[in-house]
This record gives sequence, C-alpha cells and structure tokens, in this order.
Amino acid sequence: METRRADEQAFAIPFTRKNIPRARAATMSLARARGMPPERVIDLALVVNEAMVNAVAHGGGRGRLRAWCQGGVLHCEIEDRGPGIPARRLDRTDPPPPSSLGGWGIWLIRRLADKVALTTGPDGTAVHIAMDLSEREGAVP
Repeated sequence: METRRADEQAFAIPFTRKNIPRARAATMSLARARGMPPERVIDLALVVNEAMVNAVAHGGGRGRLRAWCQGGVLHCEIEDRGPGIPARRLDRTDPPPPSSLGGWGIWLIRRLADKVALTTGPDGTAVHIAMDLSEREGAVP
C-alpha cells in the first residue's frame, strides 16, 4: 500500500488511446497547481504524451499513468504490459534521421525531462519521468 503525505498530491489513471488527452491534461493541471512554469508544463505535456502514445502503440494498447509531487519534483510513471523495448532503441543517444517517421519518443523524453529511468522486459515497460517544479537551470526567461 502506498502512503503519501498530504502535500504530495497524487493520482493514477488507466489509459487507452481514447483518453490520453484526459490523462495528459490531469498531469498538466497538477504541474500548474504546484507552480511549474508554463514553458516547463509544455515540456511535461510532450514527454508524458510521448510515453503514453508509445505504451499504446507498442505496449498492448493500454497503460497506467501515475503522477505525484515530492520535494519540489513532479514524478510521472507510465507503465504498460507490452513485450518490452529492444536494447538497440534504449542504447541510441543520437536523434533519429530527420526523414524518420518514428523513433523520436524516447529521444524526446530524454531531452526534455530532468531525469528519466526506463525499466523494460518481457512483462512490460515503466518510464519514470522526474521534472523540477521550479525554473529549469540555464533557461532563458
């Protein structure tokens, strides 16, 4: 059983392709309510959306999004029950070729989130995204 302090607002939403917009909006609302700057809320929306779209496309058509705030950081975890992500995709650090129609999701998530941890295997994938609620260091005002 998970326990959280009262100031650690949290939610969990199961999702399919149909309700990705609702899950994304809930995450953005939590970030705004906790004071995340607007440009970072957009980054958050992009990374959470990419992770959910990947879960639907490659992880069995559904997943679960959990989000919570702790210690000035917004955490999001997107889980699916798919076959896992091939190691060659996880090891890639360069962006896909500009002409590529796919393959941008993990690269984009790693570029925009402050911290990313991927756990994957034959029973599914979990993408843990952490983003500071304050201004990003080095950001242009």
